[in-house]
Amino acid sequence: MADIRTAGAQRRAWLSAALLSVALLVMPLLVWLLLPRPSPVMPARREPAVALLPPPQPELTAPREVEAPPAPPAPPAPPPREITAASVGPVRGVVLDPEGHPSAGAVVSCREPPGNSASADAEGRFELPAEADGCTAIAAQPPYGDAEPTRVAAGRDNVLRLLAAGAIVGEVVDPSGRPVEAYLLAIESFTPAGSGAHAGVNGRARKVSDPGGAFRWDALAPGRYVLTASSAGRPPARSRAVDVEAGRAAERVRIVLPQGATLRGRVVDAASRAPVVEAQVELDSATSSGANAISLALTDANGDYELEGVPASGPFSVRVRHQQYMAKIVSGLDARGAQSTRVDVELRQLDDGGAREELTGIGAMLSLSSGRVIIAGVVEGGPAASAGLLAGDVIARIDGRPTTELPLADCIQRLRGPAGTVVTVGVEREGRTLDVTIRRDVVVR
Repeated sequence: MADIRTAGAQRRAWLSAALLSVALLVMPLLVWLLLPRPSPVMPARREPAVALLPPPQPELTAPREVEAPPAPPAPPAPPPREITAASVGPVRGVVLDPEGHPSAGAVVSCREPPGNSASADAEGRFELPAEADGCTAIAAQPPYGDAEPTRVAAGRDNVLRLLAAGAIVGEVVDPSGRPVEAYLLAIESFTPAGSGAHAGVNGRARKVSDPGGAFRWDALAPGRYVLTASSAGRPPARSRAVDVEAGRAAERVRIVLPQGATLRGRVVDAASRAPVVEAQVELDSATSSGANAISLALTDANGDYELEGVPASGPFSVRVRHQQYMAKIVSGLDARGAQSTRVDVELRQLDDGGAREELTGIGAMLSLSSGRVIIAGVVEGGPAASAGLLAGDVIARIDGRPTTELPLADCIQRLRGPAGTVVTVGVEREGRTLDVTIRRDVVVR
């Protein structure tokens, strides 16, 4: 009996152990199946550095045309704003002289941009159009210096003040230094210090009579002057270049008048050889101003003349004229240091409606602009025209001599000369200089 109980107890113990082992094995499986599963944890993604990325490659597929939607219409542009005289108004102001008084008749002009000008009234007032608003204006009125360039504007009272005039003080003497008591003094050339108009300054002349040969020329606008003096029996002579400053006198200016020579000859009719009576013989282009004190000579009953005071050396020209004949300029004359020289002249009678003057030279008219010798025109068919010279060309050299070293009158004399002789002219055009050799000839105009 006891053995049966013992065996039953052992079976129950083994069964309990087996059940416990199964429970231990099954419980984790039941927990894994019944509890929720967490999401998997992924490692963070590392982006590659931009600098290490390869550049994007273009697509190799054929392009497609994509019709873009129409752009909305642009808003209309505002109408342009017009600046008119009514919206801006004229430019008004006053011109004053160096003492502060109104300067009637002064000319006011826009220098930058150019194009507008006006004259001051009796009270010195001026009015420029509205287009002049903001321009740089100057005022000019001889004998004063030009007003300083001033920016003018509409809506304010603009004031332009002229600069004070200057003077030249000097003397005229003969080669030995003795004073010439009576002479004619003239302005040969003038370059203003400003940029205003000084019409009528060149060629202004005055007679001087002083025992000491002294002169003083007041009321000169500031700028650079060359004066000429001449007297009976003495051809014109020039001063050095004289700079006149506002309100100051340039002093110690001396002009030396040389002793002249005498030109003699006879004037006859070119066809009949008969003497031409009362023909006038005078120096031509002796000065750029045209002023000289050498009196013209008249031919007598035999056609003879005697002109005193021609240059004793250097080329000069004379003009011979009579109302029934063509005027004739005889050029290339030179006394060569002698007291007298001779030239006979033949005059051709005038034709109705024909030419009125003949000369020997190159057939070019010269002028002076900003210190440069300019061809103002050429005679059609003349030597200058045949050589290709044009109006507006600059004469830079004559026979190798720079024209900046020569007065205009000397340039004219050097281009003139006997027919058949040659002259070499340095011509500037469009920044280039070309030497042209021209043969002088008779020019009729």
